[in-house]
Amino acid sequence: MRILKKIIAYLFRDELTIRHKLVNVILGSALVVQLPSIIVSFIVGTTTAGIWAQVAMSAIIGIVMYLTNRYPDSPAPPILVATIANIFIFPVMYFMCGGYATGIVIWMLFGAIFTWLLCDIKWSVIISIISFALIAGCLHIEKNFPQYVSFLATRNDEIMDTSMAFVFVTVIFGLIFKYQTHSYEKQAKVLKENDEKLRKLNDELAEANARLESASAAKSTFLANMSHEIRTPINAVLGMDEMILRECEDKQILEYANDIDSAGHQLLSLVNDILDFSKIESGKMELHPVEYELFSVMNDCYNMIFMRAKRKDLAFRIVNDPQIPAFLFGDEVRIRQIIMNLLTNAVKYTKDGSVVLKFTYSKIDDENINLVISVKDTGIGISEENRKYLFDSFKRIDERANRNIEGTGLGLSITKKFTEMMGGTIEVDSVLYEGSTFTVTIPQKVANSSTVGHFDDRLNHRNDKLVKEEDKSREAGQTDKFIAPHARILVVDDVKMNLNVVRLLLKNTQIQIDLAASGDECLKYTLVKRYDLILMDHMMPIMDGIEALHRIREQADGLNADTPVVALTANALVGAQEMYLDEGFVAYISKPVKSIDLEACLVKHLPKDKIEIVS
Repeated sequence: MRILKKIIAYLFRDELTIRHKLVNVILGSALVVQLPSIIVSFIVGTTTAGIWAQVAMSAIIGIVMYLTNRYPDSPAPPILVATIANIFIFPVMYFMCGGYATGIVIWMLFGAIFTWLLCDIKWSVIISIISFALIAGCLHIEKNFPQYVSFLATRNDEIMDTSMAFVFVTVIFGLIFKYQTHSYEKQAKVLKENDEKLRKLNDELAEANARLESASAAKSTFLANMSHEIRTPINAVLGMDEMILRECEDKQILEYANDIDSAGHQLLSLVNDILDFSKIESGKMELHPVEYELFSVMNDCYNMIFMRAKRKDLAFRIVNDPQIPAFLFGDEVRIRQIIMNLLTNAVKYTKDGSVVLKFTYSKIDDENINLVISVKDTGIGISEENRKYLFDSFKRIDERANRNIEGTGLGLSITKKFTEMMGGTIEVDSVLYEGSTFTVTIPQKVANSSTVGHFDDRLNHRNDKLVKEEDKSREAGQTDKFIAPHARILVVDDVKMNLNVVRLLLKNTQIQIDLAASGDECLKYTLVKRYDLILMDHMMPIMDGIEALHRIREQADGLNADTPVVALTANALVGAQEMYLDEGFVAYISKPVKSIDLEACLVKHLPKDKIEIVS
C-alpha cells in the first residue's frame, strides 16, 4: 500500500498540469486492465500472436507512461502512444483477435477517443483520419479476404470477448471522466476561494483607498492651514520691515532691515517649495501658458540673483543667442522658477569664481523651438556617486560637508518635475571640486518673429535709460504716486499685526481706512458705512472671509451689496485664485503682501474719480 501511495502521489504531483494528470489516468487505467484482458484472451482462445500483441501494447503503455512523467513538458509521449496504438497495435489485434465480431472494435473506438484526450487538435485530427482509414481498410479486408482474420472458435467466445472489452473500456472511461469531474470541481472550488479572497482584498483596497483619500484631504487641509499660519507672520515681518526701509534714514538700521527682508523672502521661498512639491505630488499642479517676453524673464532673473552673487564676490553674467525669438508662449512663472532654482543652487554651492546663465535655442519647426537654458558654476561640483540622488525629494548631496548651506532639498526635484510637466528634459554635467553645468531644454511656441538681441546691450541701454529718468525725476522733484483722500476702504483680518501692515503700507495714499478684526465686526461696519473697496482675509475664526462676503451681499439694509471685495489671504494653494473669483471676490492678493501689488489693485478697483496721480 505504501508503494502504491507513492506511485499515485508521483503520478498526480502538483507541478503536473491537469492534462498530464489525465494522461496518467488514461495510461494507468489501460495498463491496469491489460492483465485481465490478456487472461480473457487466453480463455476465449485468442491466437498466440494476438496475445503477444496485447503484451506489446502493455509494454508500450508502460514505456510511454514513464516517458510522460520523466519529461512532462514534452508533447511527444502522448502523440507516440496514440500513434502506435491506433496505427499499429489495434489494426494488428483486429486480425489476430477475431475481427469485427469481437471486442477489438470497442478497443479501437477507445483508441480513437483517447487520442482526442491526449493530443492537441492538430495531432488528434491527423491520427483520427489515419485511424478511420485503417479501420475502414480492416473491415474491407475482413469482408473480401476473411482468410486473413484469426476468428475465435465459437460465437460464445466472441460474445465473451466483446462483453469483457465493453466492461474494461467502460471502467477506463468511467475513471477518466470521474477524474476530470473531480479535477474541475477541485479547480472550481479553488477559483471560488480565490474569488472570495479577491473580493475581500478588493474590499480592503477600497477601505485603504478611502483612508488614503481621507489622508490626502487632511494633508490638503494641513497645507492650507500651514500656508496661512506661516504666511501670516511673514506678512507682518516683511510689511513692517518695508516701512523701516521706506522711512528710516539710519544706515545701520537700514542694513539690518535689508537683512530681515532677505531672510524673510528666503523663508517664504522655503514655504513655497514645500507647497509646490505637495501640489505636484498630489497631481493638482497645473500649467498656465501665456505669451511672455523672454528678455523680461532674463532681466528678472538677473535682478533677483545679482546681489546674492555680489555679496559672495561671484561674477554673474547672462549670455544668450541674440536670434532667440523675443516673444514665446509657455508657463512664464514656472520657467522663471526653474531658472531661479538653478541659479540659487549655483550661488549657494559656489565659494569663488563665477556663475553664468546661458540662453540658446534649436528650431523644431516654423512655430516651435526648444528653449535651452544652462547654468554653469565654478562651485564644489557633484561626484558621480552622488548624481543618482541629485533629483530625489528632500535629499541633499554630501549633507555633512554642506550642513552650513540652507535648503530643503526640494529645489532640484521641483525643477525636474516642472521641466517634465512642460515636456522638457534636464541634464547635469559636473566635475567634483571644479563646477557643474545644469542644462534644461523646454519646447516653447513662438509668439512673435522678432528676436531678443544681446542681453548685455539691452540691459545697459535700459539701465542708462532708468538712470536718466531717475535724474530727470529727481531734478523735477517728482515721483509717480497716487493719493485717494476721498476714498474709503475696509480692511478685515483677525491678526492685528496684518491690519497694521496694510494701514502703514497705504499711509502715503491718504486713503480713509477702517479696520475690522473679524467677519462679524466687518458686517457691523458694512451696515453703517459705504466703502469703495473691502480687503478681506479668508481664514478667520467663527466667520471666515467667504461667509462674510456672502453675508455682505445678502444684507437687506447694507450699504455695500455691490462693493468690490478683494481676497487678501495667506492661502496660496493651487486653485486658490480661481476659487476666490468663483466665490465673488473681484481679485486675489496673497500674503506676504507687496506694496506694489496692493497699490496696483487699488488703482484698478477704486473709483477713477477718487484717484489722483501726484508728484
